[in-house]
Amino acid sequence: MSTRLFAALVFALACLAGSAAVSAEALVKPVPTPDLSRLPAAKAADLRLTRTTFDVKRKELIGPALAEAYALLGAAYASNGFDAEADVALENASLLAPTDGRWVYARGVLAQKQKRGAVAQNYFELALQLDGDYLPARVAVARSRMDNGDLEGARKLIAEHVAKHPDQAYPQALLGDIALGQKRSAEAVTHYQRALELEPSATRVYARLAEAQAAAGNAAAAAQSRAKAGPVEPVLPDPIAYGLGGVGMPAAAGGRTPAANDAGAARLAQEAGVLLLARQYQGARGKLDAALAQDPNQPALLALYARVEAASGNIAAAKTRAAEAVAAGRDSAVAHLSQGVALEMGNDDAGARRAYEEAVALDPKLADARSLLGDLLLRSGQADAAATHYRVVVQQDLTAVEPWMRLVGAYVEGGRCAMALRDVSDVLASDAGNRFVLQLFVRLASTCRAASAAERKGALEHGGRLYAQAANAQNGEAYALALAANGKWDEAVKTQQAAMFVLVRNGLKGALTPYRQVLSQLQAKQLPDRPWPAGAAVYRPQRLAPDPKPAPAPAK
Repeated sequence: MSTRLFAALVFALACLAGSAAVSAEALVKPVPTPDLSRLPAAKAADLRLTRTTFDVKRKELIGPALAEAYALLGAAYASNGFDAEADVALENASLLAPTDGRWVYARGVLAQKQKRGAVAQNYFELALQLDGDYLPARVAVARSRMDNGDLEGARKLIAEHVAKHPDQAYPQALLGDIALGQKRSAEAVTHYQRALELEPSATRVYARLAEAQAAAGNAAAAAQSRAKAGPVEPVLPDPIAYGLGGVGMPAAAGGRTPAANDAGAARLAQEAGVLLLARQYQGARGKLDAALAQDPNQPALLALYARVEAASGNIAAAKTRAAEAVAAGRDSAVAHLSQGVALEMGNDDAGARRAYEEAVALDPKLADARSLLGDLLLRSGQADAAATHYRVVVQQDLTAVEPWMRLVGAYVEGGRCAMALRDVSDVLASDAGNRFVLQLFVRLASTCRAASAAERKGALEHGGRLYAQAANAQNGEAYALALAANGKWDEAVKTQQAAMFVLVRNGLKGALTPYRQVLSQLQAKQLPDRPWPAGAAVYRPQRLAPDPKPAPAPAK
């Protein structure tokens, strides 16, 4: 079971709660609520809890974190047989995080279960383009090419993976199968032997090794291999498919699906994640205890357990679990990330920084590790270093709102608003329809003293167009800043007041304080020199903290 399954669930959803929300409702579809009457009472109760938790948390989340929430809901529905509802949730996840191949692959798994083979293959091909390191997606595409007679195309796909990951038995065995099909028996023997070195328990490989040895003219070796043949295939870990109920997975090299206990542990961890979001920590512990009984010393499970303990305020237990996760998987970025979270909540910034840096070194694309490291650096006054990490996260998904806000905040805090304006302008040059980045341009071009007269004029034009398309509070304030930057003070004040009225009308009076600060400046004809007021969280990210009302600690 790969640690990637739980990384963003464990960290991003919890850490982004309370951040500034930007509506994505224009992109997503309502997820239907299925009829749960056919389910056992306990299962139905679990699904109701999942849906209730999702409906509450959805209002607090944005971008990739919201995508994770939709994916979690989709997995819960799929694992209980509600495939149509699951597909809507996963489609929403893909829309919110279009560069995340996991949710595209998950839709392929569902399509495969529904016997829509051509649709499934399209999803698998796209998932491979988005995430070439996820072996099950690569295997699904390779097997499709094998079925269509393109053995060489399949070989190249798997060989690319083996070149980077030579110590995995499954792709070695699959290369053996391909070589055997191409009548390259000596090459097949080499791959099969390597697979058995890596996974001696995969005894079914001996049968195909015997076939290759016989084809190569070594009858004695073939007889010895045939005598060792058994029923066990190399394992192809596929946590995404497991999380969907273990359905539709690409077959293992000789046709075996992964072990049932792997799928069970993944589902238990998924349920623990729901309970974590619902702040039902004792229930989450129970699910994780059961998962660890099936899959002991699994770094991803131990990392999730550490997050449960940290959220509930049991910092010492969180540190212990995180240390166990690291010991079980020293090359697991998520294990080090969980350790950083536990240490940060324990006010050990130096230790947390080391853990986050180790996580980034192990997985440079792990957005949560870079974001939390950036937050820590920004809190400690190292804005330039923070911006370096935020920029990597932004480049992974140019449509994600939260990383952009963090990056711009770090640039501005470090006195480099011109750099922020340049980055935003570069993106808009190739994607003028990115509305949130356009709003950032309006804010930056209006407030950055390095902005040119042409940029300020552009801010007025774009700000007016954004506000006409969606008269929400964020667009209203951005337009008010642009009006002020172009000397239209009276209109700026009226527009800011209108933005504040939208908040009041939507029951968000608690969000008025920064809008009042900007209004006061505009009324005094003082142009703000930041895109958001100085006290905004983007300049001083909050330290991770436990739940102020935790569940009781586990009994000793």
